[in-house]
Amino acid sequence: MTALDPFSLPPAPPAERRSSLLLIIGGGIVGLLLIVIGTSTLAFTLLGQRASAIPELLPAETQIYAAITPNLNDLPNIDRLRRAFPETFDYQNTDETADFLQERFGVTFAEDIALWIGAEAAVAVYGLPINQLGGAMGESANPLNPPATLDPLEDVDLSNANVLLITAARDQRAAQAFLDKQRAFREGQGERFTSNTADGVTIYASESDETPFAAFALARNMVVFANNAASITKLIEQRSENALARNAQFQAVTQSLPDDRIGTIYIAGEALTRFFDSLFEAGSLDESNPAIADARSATQAMQGVGFTMAVIDSGLRFDAVTVFDQTRLSSELREQLSSFRPTVSPERAGEVSSAAIGVFSFAIPADWGKRLREQLDSAPETANTLRDLEDNLGIDLDRDLFSWFHGEGVIAMLPDESAEAPVGGYFALRVSDQAAAERGMQQLSELAEDLTGIRFQATSLGRTQVQAVEEGDLFFGYGFNGNDLVIAVGRQAMEAAFGAEQKLVSFATYTNALKALPSPNSGIFYVNLNAARDLANRLGSDPVDPDTEQRLAPFRAITSSGTVGIDNRGAVRGTLLLSIET
Repeated sequence: MTALDPFSLPPAPPAERRSSLLLIIGGGIVGLLLIVIGTSTLAFTLLGQRASAIPELLPAETQIYAAITPNLNDLPNIDRLRRAFPETFDYQNTDETADFLQERFGVTFAEDIALWIGAEAAVAVYGLPINQLGGAMGESANPLNPPATLDPLEDVDLSNANVLLITAARDQRAAQAFLDKQRAFREGQGERFTSNTADGVTIYASESDETPFAAFALARNMVVFANNAASITKLIEQRSENALARNAQFQAVTQSLPDDRIGTIYIAGEALTRFFDSLFEAGSLDESNPAIADARSATQAMQGVGFTMAVIDSGLRFDAVTVFDQTRLSSELREQLSSFRPTVSPERAGEVSSAAIGVFSFAIPADWGKRLREQLDSAPETANTLRDLEDNLGIDLDRDLFSWFHGEGVIAMLPDESAEAPVGGYFALRVSDQAAAERGMQQLSELAEDLTGIRFQATSLGRTQVQAVEEGDLFFGYGFNGNDLVIAVGRQAMEAAFGAEQKLVSFATYTNALKALPSPNSGIFYVNLNAARDLANRLGSDPVDPDTEQRLAPFRAITSSGTVGIDNRGAVRGTLLLSIET
């Protein structure tokens, strides 16, 4: 879906109407980034500028704050990124950029923006009616209470919402000339403006425009656009002690973010808490479910959420951080968060074949069966689910499954030379009690035979015997490789599970990615983009366009992981790396 382009919106008639703020915010961010990304070629002149000042100009109640640091030339790995994204880093010179700047503002980047644009840029949002938004979305998701209208958000009152686009100005005269020129152009297109002053600063406001470019001013060394003049007045009069920079939640989140970030998005915990509370009040979430009740308690303790982007030697790294106020967490919930994801050794994914298309390592906790029983027993309608299942199938889940089915696991997807099944894969679980696992699998395989008539038979795999069902090129089976229970689809996948010729740990793209991920972590998610493209080319009926192939070539892998639990700052982290090699 294409985001709404705020530069292409025509002036609205004077009649009062309600704007769609969600589209305005999305379009405003796009518009801001189109301008800001282009400043990368000018960054060498900006390296001496001070750290971010924009949070000092925003109110503490800011709900969403997104910022980018455009002085990218100072980054040691920026050349690799520039080669991978050539159009992005030369955006200010493209015909598309020139066209919409000229058509919307009557300006050019080189002559009217590059002269003044500084090293900071941000989008800020506050005043969103969170309770109304959450309630409307909750009602639309509640099957027992269908919404009265097709679009429940259309009744949300957005009149008090504020959206600001703020960019530092290093040349005040050039910045004012830009604002004057775009205002004159817009007036020539029939748009009318009113003006007022605040602390000696003139603020212009359109009588018809409802986008984030409706009002504008040069204030406090910043070029500011906003959807209303009042929010610019508030920025001008903002006192330091009540600023976003002094907000305890904002500080807690930003202090937990990586120092090497070039882009940041902050969402206030207070806004998230109110949003989730309104979902409960709308009836779309059921607090009688213990897991959902715990999630609500955790949400109420949120300081906020932060997302960042950084350029490192192996590619683009994206981080997500959720920070909790640990004093607001119950001791039980704090204990759950401290170890809610078991640690997984890095070797678990590294032992997979380097030919794998995708790999996912994880841990199954030893008490998962017990917790499943407790959760089902907590609700009357599901209290006897497992007992009925056991009675109907004639098995004992504790003995035949729960007692041994836990430990470190890995799922691998691999290419297969078979024409009938071009993709195979396997699941491997390192069990602590192999004898119990063998008995359990025997019981389950006999059950499968009784239910489906499919019978597993002993099959040779080199020197190893596995239990499998084979028909032509189709293969499904299981076996034990030491303490690893292996369940595979495809003979080649089973063979790879028992002894890969070259392991992922010997692959430089993978080992370099591990350095960027949290350690210890709760497992690895890895996608080999080269192998995925090869598979797509193999399966596709039409050849891939050479230009597309060339553009995708630098992107080698996606690797992601998260922390095991909450740290001493109350933070839970997740990281995704897009590996780039040019």
